[in-house]
Amino acid sequence: MKGERLVIPPPLRGNVLQRLHEGHQGISKCRARAKESVWWPGISAQIGQIVDKCETCQKYRLQNREPLLPTPLPDRPWQKVGMDLFEWSKKQYLLVIDFFSRSVEVAQLKYTSAEVTIRAVKEVFARHGTAETVVSDNGPQFSSEQFKEFAKEYQFRHITSSPRYPQANGEAERAVRTIKVLWKKDSDFNRALLVYRATPLEHGFSPAQLLMGRNLRTSLPQSSAKLEPKWPDLQAFRKKDEEGRREQAKYYDRRHRTRPLPKLTTGQKVWITTERTTGAVVRPASTPRSYVVETERGFLRRNRIHLRPTGSVTRSGRVVRPPDRLGW
Repeated sequence: MKGERLVIPPPLRGNVLQRLHEGHQGISKCRARAKESVWWPGISAQIGQIVDKCETCQKYRLQNREPLLPTPLPDRPWQKVGMDLFEWSKKQYLLVIDFFSRSVEVAQLKYTSAEVTIRAVKEVFARHGTAETVVSDNGPQFSSEQFKEFAKEYQFRHITSSPRYPQANGEAERAVRTIKVLWKKDSDFNRALLVYRATPLEHGFSPAQLLMGRNLRTSLPQSSAKLEPKWPDLQAFRKKDEEGRREQAKYYDRRHRTRPLPKLTTGQKVWITTERTTGAVVRPASTPRSYVVETERGFLRRNRIHLRPTGSVTRSGRVVRPPDRLGW
């Protein structure tokens, strides 16, 4: 006996471990059960191992959120933009946001085909110039061969977020939410966009100032001097923007109690929560916190949040070349 706990001999320990894990409770609860009844040297570590290797537990375990990854501020306006499609009052729209100024363009789409979407993007580029980098989700319009050819023709880099993880396109996602709130409050959609572009953001500068170097005239009375073209102090803007992003990250991490997820290694077996199947890690993907994974259906790209280690590893060192396009 170990106090009031039974000391289990080695031949019986495997069976007792399985009984402790009945009901597929987590590590802490299995250890709590053991403290009430049984003991042997190393039991705590073995409980951790059996729970970590349990595929059923891995399938249904809640994944921790990772610390917020702030989007770096580009060097200049319209260098990097984000795009997203959204629906409002049964109509479809394309939103484009400039990562530097956070100025937005919204275009109504007759259809959501790749052809119509590309035509709308070309109209936006005709006004502001072609962005160097375009970030979007993995929707059919943006993952199509037509959009790939469009990016090649207009010479911009196209980055898609990991499939099933639209949060990676966070700038555009947040802009869509902002525009929807404005449109709920003002039935004049263009006026709502005008006021948004003319209103200083938390760092004290408006999107119009940062994009065009001038204030926009609205129905609010302004002196002529205020409407004269004048670039804001970009050094002060960068400093305030960086401070704001740091504070936002601190607030997010504290609110959601985030912590970094362990990195995955080549050959490691994982449970893919979005497909509810297993796969093996091939390599890290080009997008942040994402991996290329091989499954029975082929190769796919997923964010780390959707990949849960199963505790076993496939043959390491095997080099597999996935296709260039990872569409599902």
